[in-house]
Amino acid sequence: MEKERYFKQIKNLLYVIAFLWIVHILSYFFPINQYGIVPREISGLPGIVFAPFLHNDFSHLTANSVSLFILGMFLITLERNRSYSIMIALAILGGAGTWVIGRAGSVHIGASGVIYGILGYLITRGLFRRDFKSLIISLVVFFLYCGMIFGVLPVNSYVSWESHLCGFVSGIILASSYGRK
Repeated sequence: MEKERYFKQIKNLLYVIAFLWIVHILSYFFPINQYGIVPREISGLPGIVFAPFLHNDFSHLTANSVSLFILGMFLITLERNRSYSIMIALAILGGAGTWVIGRAGSVHIGASGVIYGILGYLITRGLFRRDFKSLIISLVVFFLYCGMIFGVLPVNSYVSWESHLCGFVSGIILASSYGRK
């Protein structure tokens, strides 16, 4: 029974990724990418919900799809039934943070805020939970993805480092709150 639930969670993750691809294809026919996060504008608040589903181009979408799948698998392995509620919380917290600190006049799109949130969650969960499985996964994720840490720095003006930073911090916050329970 537990195995069936695990594979269902993986199948759901693949459905989410497929949905990202469908939305991206639709963006070539409809001007939906304008509905990302527009910082400190009331009209930009719905972007907190929509931004993770919108992507600039196929390379952006491919990079996010691969990272979402790999890190999502680690999250599902650790959290099973809570994995999707954690992803939703990361999207909302990270998106709200991006809305607050994002560059004025910009539109932030992409699932990378959620991906950085999962990364922050997985890296720090082991520290807060202090169980062997969590610590091992935290170390593996850190060594596999430690290069992504630099994505939270304002290096490239076309990359939403604000979304990356807010997602990462949201992951740490959620890991600390779940870790203490």
